[in-house]
Amino acid sequence: MSATSNDVNDDVLKTTKTYHQQRRQVIALYLLALLVMAVLFGWLLSEQYEQEIEAAESRITARANVVTEWAKGVFAQSGQALFGLAELVALQGAPERGGVQALQRALENVTLYVSIVDEIAVVGSDGRLLASGRSNRRANVDISESAFFNAFKQAGQKELITPLYWSDMDQRYYLYHGRRLETSGGEFAGVVISSIVPEVFADALEQMHVYEGESIALIDSDSKLIARHPTPEEQFPIGMRVESAQASQEEARELANGEVAWSLKALSPIDGRERLFRMQRVGEYPMLAVVGVDLHQLLAAWRQRALILTLVMAVIALLGAWGARHYLNRLALAHQLRQRIEEREQARAEAQIAAAAFQTHLGILITDPRGTILKVNETFSRITGYNEAEIVGNNPRMFSSGLQNATFYRRLWKRVSKTGSWEGEIWNQRKNGELFPEWLTISAVYGADGILTHYVATMSDISERKVAEQEIHQLAFYDTLTGLANRRLFMDRIGTALKELQRHQRCGALLFIDIDNFKQINDTLGHYAGDLVLQSVARRMGQMLRDTDTLARLGSDEFAVLIEGVDSNYAQTTRLAERIAHKLLAVLNEPITLAEESITVTGSIGIAIMASNEYGVDDYLQQVDMALFQAKSNGRHGMCFFDPSMQAALLAHVKLEADLRQAQASQQWQLYYQPQVDHYGTITGVEALLRWHHPERGMVSPGDFIPLLESSELINDVGEWALEDACYQLARWAQHQRLSKLSVSVNISPLQFRDEHFLTRVEGVFARTQAPLQRLKLEVTESLFVEARDDAREKMLALKARGVRFSLDDFGTGYSSLAYLAHLPLDQLKIDQSFVQQVLESQANAAIVESTIALAESLNLEVIAEGVETKAQQAWLLAHECYAYQGYLFGRPVTVEAIEKLVTGD
Repeated sequence: MSATSNDVNDDVLKTTKTYHQQRRQVIALYLLALLVMAVLFGWLLSEQYEQEIEAAESRITARANVVTEWAKGVFAQSGQALFGLAELVALQGAPERGGVQALQRALENVTLYVSIVDEIAVVGSDGRLLASGRSNRRANVDISESAFFNAFKQAGQKELITPLYWSDMDQRYYLYHGRRLETSGGEFAGVVISSIVPEVFADALEQMHVYEGESIALIDSDSKLIARHPTPEEQFPIGMRVESAQASQEEARELANGEVAWSLKALSPIDGRERLFRMQRVGEYPMLAVVGVDLHQLLAAWRQRALILTLVMAVIALLGAWGARHYLNRLALAHQLRQRIEEREQARAEAQIAAAAFQTHLGILITDPRGTILKVNETFSRITGYNEAEIVGNNPRMFSSGLQNATFYRRLWKRVSKTGSWEGEIWNQRKNGELFPEWLTISAVYGADGILTHYVATMSDISERKVAEQEIHQLAFYDTLTGLANRRLFMDRIGTALKELQRHQRCGALLFIDIDNFKQINDTLGHYAGDLVLQSVARRMGQMLRDTDTLARLGSDEFAVLIEGVDSNYAQTTRLAERIAHKLLAVLNEPITLAEESITVTGSIGIAIMASNEYGVDDYLQQVDMALFQAKSNGRHGMCFFDPSMQAALLAHVKLEADLRQAQASQQWQLYYQPQVDHYGTITGVEALLRWHHPERGMVSPGDFIPLLESSELINDVGEWALEDACYQLARWAQHQRLSKLSVSVNISPLQFRDEHFLTRVEGVFARTQAPLQRLKLEVTESLFVEARDDAREKMLALKARGVRFSLDDFGTGYSSLAYLAHLPLDQLKIDQSFVQQVLESQANAAIVESTIALAESLNLEVIAEGVETKAQQAWLLAHECYAYQGYLFGRPVTVEAIEKLVTGD
């Protein structure tokens, strides 16, 4: 039935999803159609707009061509008249002042017959007027200082036409057209000038027919109006500068580019209307023909078509919206019909589900308002063991286990009355008397009038879940092998004990117990035997503790004890902890029988007293761990209390290790050199010794930081640095005559030698320094050959092939063996200072040194004694055929500058 309900719900969701998808598709299709129609109409209007502009541009271009050609004709007539006069003057020569009657008459005739010219005058070479076509012109006119005259006289201009020029004498504008006069010898003789009034052009333009909104104008090169048709208003007379910012910039750009004609859209400065202008040069003359057409009137028909198309598009959009809305309404109606059908199907499915739910895996019990049982399902009968006939008509009290009192049930029914339901865990009783836990939910059912009609209780047997919870709790907080508390539970108990210490000032104690050499039991007898030992140890220690104490297994062979409930007396707590520790050590020492084997184990115990709430759980764990470490360091099978000095030592160790890493980053290392001498006292070589110059501590003892370098794996990087610095020094000494024979010994840690990249690092140092390797001696210790002796030998042979020599340092203090001495490529044995310094006092040490010298001689090895501090020691060594020494008698480790000074004597 549940599957049927889910199918119905899926159908409802699918129908709703389909409806919304169809609705979105219709709206999207409508919007897409609107977009396509808008783009289409926009394209049509754009095309029509371009056609209107192109047609208007073609028309005004033709107009501009006509005006240009006519203006050229005007200037051509003026030019022809000037040319004739210039020829006349060239033939007859320039007349003298006072004898110009013939020239005067010629000028008057030309002025009479050339209607476009207002006046023609001849100016002499001195710039003064000689003759004029107007008899009333004064003879004292002088233009010698004008730029127009000097263009002919000085620049050699042949012909020139000026823009509009204002004549103060005549109080009007002229266009002056001049031509240079020359003598028969080509010398400058003056200028013949014609004056053209703008009205000539205005009269001609008025003869042309213009369309509505059209204008024709001529302007000079200074943008001054020469003529316009239609005639401009009074605020724009002839000679007025007519330009807009946009037109002026466009005109300047086109003129600069040498364009003959161009078009632009701009506001007319005369009537303020936006026009499409066609601007065209009038030949080489300082004049532009400008034909404009009013864009507003030009595009009137286009705007009307655009309005019509917009209205058509709006009508189509409204019709489309109406159609889409009608279709969406039909979709919504169809969706509602499908929903009602599906809701009816869902209601039928829910009814079937409700009938099936009564037979679910949950037990169901229904009572009337008085608590009388009306009905139970089969699951309820199976859980309780009663059949339905035995249950119906009774009160649920028949299942009571007696574990919950009357107060519990009063609170339960009070909650049901207040909220209408209650749920929780409760214990009931089966028919066979067995008690079992169940999860019970009680719900009150009310009718439409709000009156209580029934109680419905659902219950499930949670016995298996309780067992699983108990098992999970056991796994989470207890050790699976020994059954003791694990680390998690132990930490919780410590936290609780610290809270008790804070509230009631009750001291406590922590004990960490570690079984000595437990790994040997696993290795020799097997892990199964090891597990039996751990179980036996746990059982015995548990018998020695109080019920209030917590014994835990923290891991492997590590156990811990928490002692709680001690009063605030620190001494008493210490005595109690010591007494318990002795008991635990004693019980650990008792033999353990495993099959046919009898095993005796011992343990080490660290103790920390919890007497101050200033420390947290981690602090006390750290203290007891340090105490255990100290107990194991003291020889095992004992106990040790935590002492603050342990923590101080640990902190100092940690601080020194942190400083050591900073030393590597800051390169605080320095090499000191101690001389090695022969029996004559001559320095034959030096040993490079690593020193750490700490910025605060000063010089740190190598005994303090060398073990730290090896434990922190920094020895590889620092050792490489020391070798490289020594090799660089060896290479520098090779260039010095008195230092070139010195050999340099460098200590190599076994950890360096065992590193898989050791040879690569060393080869890199040799390549960078280019040191003379026959002067380099690497000192190794006997511990290098305890493990992987063959690997060490191969690496030594590889370096030996490069010329490097090897010295065995501290010989006799470690794992001395004639077997490896015979197979290793050594060059020198170095007698340890602990033997050398006792050769005079100890016969045993003297015998060891004597034997070492003899051994080195038999193996054909050099021998050197270190730690020589007295003349007597040197004499003894010399008497026993040791000829090389190192020690304070010959010099302490010093800086490179000091060793160089010692060798050279400078």
